[in-house]
Amino acid sequence: MSENVDSHGGVASPEVYRRRRIIALLVLVLVLLLGISLVSWLVGRGGDSEPTAAASSTSASAEAFSDFSQRATESATASPSDSESADPSASSDESESAEPTESASQQPTESAEPTESAEPTEEATPEPTETPAVVAACTPADLQVSLTADRTSYAAGQNPALAVVYTNASDNPCLVTGGVANVDINITSGPAQVFNYAQCHAAPAEDAQVEAGATNTTSLSWDRSLNVLGCGTSAKVQPGHYWATASVNGVNSQPVRIVITG
Repeated sequence: MSENVDSHGGVASPEVYRRRRIIALLVLVLVLLLGISLVSWLVGRGGDSEPTAAASSTSASAEAFSDFSQRATESATASPSDSESADPSASSDESESAEPTESASQQPTESAEPTESAEPTEEATPEPTETPAVVAACTPADLQVSLTADRTSYAAGQNPALAVVYTNASDNPCLVTGGVANVDINITSGPAQVFNYAQCHAAPAEDAQVEAGATNTTSLSWDRSLNVLGCGTSAKVQPGHYWATASVNGVNSQPVRIVITG
């Protein structure tokens, strides 16, 4: 030891420190080994004592049950069977009492059934009113117009009586606009105009409807006046031959000859 100490300062050399560390390490290892051995011994001792304690407890319980009689054992064993026999009845009672509740809840009540609603009352629908068809004015395709005279010749003091006949030859009704006011007679002598009935006798009137296939007649007379000179003239025609033509709604008849002799 005295050799490893530095003579100048009295401090141990590195070799001394190394040896001390090795010794300390060995001591630590030894302590650990002793601790491990002690723990193992204690664990083994505890395991041996447990079976002994269990055996002692078993024997004690056996001694305690040895005092009970066989009758008590039988009654004790029978009690589970009684309880088992009682359980089905109880469970059956419970199940029986539960079934009506389930059926009652599952079955629909009478109030849940749909009630028949009152049938809707039939409302009287108004019948559509028929709109009258618009009747058109008579055209040459609808009317057939003819003119007749009561005589072929007229002596002094006799006035021609004329009849205008018009027929609706179509399948539909038509209108004579202006009514009888639109029925006219025109009298000429050659190319000269002599008399026109509507000029001095026509008056406004309502339209006259002529049904399909119907025939109407309008009677007129000529007083031999020469009204081409005016409606208020008193001039009379001279004897001669005259031609009369009827017109209804613009549809003309064939001319009819009128002979004035006196």
